[in-house]
Amino acid sequence: MVKPKVAITIGDPAGIGPEIVFRAVNSLKVQRVCSPVVFGDKTVIKDYFNINNSKYKFVFTSNFNNKVKIGVPSKQAGLIAYNAIEQAAEMCLKDNNIPLITAPVSKESFKLAQTKFFAHTEILANLTKVKKFCMMMICGNINSVMVTRHLPVHEISKKLTVKDIVDTTEISACLIRKMSNKNPKIIFSSLNPHCGDNGLLGNEEKQIIIPAIKKLKAKKYNIADFFSCDVAWAKMYKGNYDLIVCMYHDQVMTPLKIINKNKIVNLTAGLPFIRTSPGHGTAFDIAGKNKADETSMIESILTAVKFSNNSK
Repeated sequence: MVKPKVAITIGDPAGIGPEIVFRAVNSLKVQRVCSPVVFGDKTVIKDYFNINNSKYKFVFTSNFNNKVKIGVPSKQAGLIAYNAIEQAAEMCLKDNNIPLITAPVSKESFKLAQTKFFAHTEILANLTKVKKFCMMMICGNINSVMVTRHLPVHEISKKLTVKDIVDTTEISACLIRKMSNKNPKIIFSSLNPHCGDNGLLGNEEKQIIIPAIKKLKAKKYNIADFFSCDVAWAKMYKGNYDLIVCMYHDQVMTPLKIINKNKIVNLTAGLPFIRTSPGHGTAFDIAGKNKADETSMIESILTAVKFSNNSK
């Protein structure tokens, strides 16, 4: 049987990306289900991989001859990471059955490289010309999604809109429906403590979240209700729901990292192809020290293969 191709980028070469990609593509779990194609700088790849190994293939997206300083963001590291994403996305656009798995990148390296966007989700949306997309986080049987992503806390309330809540819920629910063949049961987290306490602790629930939920109910989405963040996650953890919709980044990431930090997979819903990534960053502090755990990278590859197979 011919195993499906998967495109894998090495991420920021100054971080743990190349290390966890190397370990992941050499794991039996990955080799049993797919044929990896690794995208990245030739010099970096040669430092980690035997490029004559027939177990996987390589696409050299750049060839900087000078070494990247490990553990430190840089312009060169940003360019290497961006070039790999760009060329891997091009391959996946040509064949939507090929999923993309991206190793962690550094927003600081991207800023130094002066790329237009500083995060995978926005970069890929721009490259694929997609307008509606969202950042889902999967951890075992838990599906979660954040309405706002990488924002300073003081800007969350200003950026939160009824439209974004509706769009985010629809995109993620559509993907779950496609994968599971059922209308997912959805629970919502409030933005403020105690759901705003009837306006005493904030009006976002009354003015934004509840109107969005009403619109979704009118569209026949299976909405359970909304609760304060702590209550919503306690209910989600018991396994009674298929999706939890949260208002900002840390409402999702904090509970998941407590539940099982090594099982977290970031999935960008709304792209023409499946894209996943480990639920952690570049870990500059341990880069080059042979301490990185590849579990989340392996989980990202397996999830991408499963979702791609189910979407055919």
